[in-house]
Amino acid sequence: MKIKNVRPIGKKEVYDLSIADDNYDNQHYILENGVVSHNTGVYYSANSIFIIGRSQEKVGTEIKGYHFKIKIEKSRFVKEASTIPISVMFDGGISKYSGLLEEALDAGLVVKPKNGWYSIVNMQTGEVEDKCYRAKEFVKPDLWEGGLLEQLKPLLSEKYKLVHTAISDEEVESEFNGE
Repeated sequence: MKIKNVRPIGKKEVYDLSIADDNYDNQHYILENGVVSHNTGVYYSANSIFIIGRSQEKVGTEIKGYHFKIKIEKSRFVKEASTIPISVMFDGGISKYSGLLEEALDAGLVVKPKNGWYSIVNMQTGEVEDKCYRAKEFVKPDLWEGGLLEQLKPLLSEKYKLVHTAISDEEVESEFNGE
């Protein structure tokens, strides 16, 4: 295999390599920082591709940590196009409850009665509790371990988990026999 041409792209040292063989004319490889990436093969053969974005957590001008959003681009284990938020603070590491407020809102376990305030919904009665909380209070264990987390767990499993069930021999035979 011979390289047909090498040309710089943009301001970084990135090159588009094209192969001279007619069978490979439409395949391209990207070389950047010593890593070769094929624009089709790597994507299709990967089990998981996560795209991670981040934003800073600041107090005044001091950075206290980061909020990461992990977008599931491709996965054989988690539903694609899911977004998983995770907060990491310099003084405490990964927040155990990061992202759960957003999930509880989506699931209807928590509502936002007014801007900046949140209330817990009693799922048995459907009533919204009178007490309101700020978002920063939802990183504390006492709000989650009072039953809210147990209600949220099965909903998160349903939302993110892919179902892996084995096909029985009878089902396979039925398909092959046209039944």
